[in-house]
Amino acid sequence: MAAIERESPTPLYHQLKELLAERIASGDWQPGDMLPTEEQLQEQYQISRTTVRQALKELEVEGQISRQRGRGTFVTQRKISHSAEPHFRLADTLLQQGEQPGWKLLRAEWVPASPEIAERLNIEPDTPVFELRRLRLASDEAIGYHVAYASPSVATAIDRERLESGGSLDYLRGNNAPGDSALGENVLDGSYANRILEAIPATEQVAEWLDVAPGTPMFLIRREVLNRQNQPIELLRAIYRGDRLQYHVRRAPAR
Repeated sequence: MAAIERESPTPLYHQLKELLAERIASGDWQPGDMLPTEEQLQEQYQISRTTVRQALKELEVEGQISRQRGRGTFVTQRKISHSAEPHFRLADTLLQQGEQPGWKLLRAEWVPASPEIAERLNIEPDTPVFELRRLRLASDEAIGYHVAYASPSVATAIDRERLESGGSLDYLRGNNAPGDSALGENVLDGSYANRILEAIPATEQVAEWLDVAPGTPMFLIRREVLNRQNQPIELLRAIYRGDRLQYHVRRAPAR
């Protein structure tokens, strides 16, 4: 077993942090496993309580462990790191990070548009819109809840065979029929999306679906997809477990 090198210029707390992180990365400790107590780590490595706490604090900030008052310190599930880059789907991210993407379909039907949805889609209230509710799965674990509304302008592009596979927009990758606004083109050709990200607490229903406690911090993504004519064609509200997903944005260097 690796030991603390007291003659090393590297601070003791950082050495301990790296030793613990290596055990997590190697699989010695699996998600959900409880780490040794502070007292046990202090005795095992012959270091101070302050050093142990600093190492654990850094691991917690990095999201590798969760410290629960009165229960102990536990290894967390590895977060899925998703990029906001165009044409980079969460399904692809899951595959790259060793998870099998999937969906659980909750609802898919035409419903009258509420005043809010109608305003955002530039249609009249009560106009039929396609409502799609699904759970996003990662290796059969529900990590997110999606509710989407598609405009009637893309009705003929909805592919029900794709509701439980692929990315969140794959169900709209069919072609509009001749005579529709897209004249037989894929309705997503030339489209773009606006997104708003924020943190919210889990409602009782979302908490039940995603197997967390009500009030747990969640990650909310609001997405509006617009076609090449700048008309909204789909609205999405996606809620993800904050302990399972992180979203990162790359910016080009300033010129």
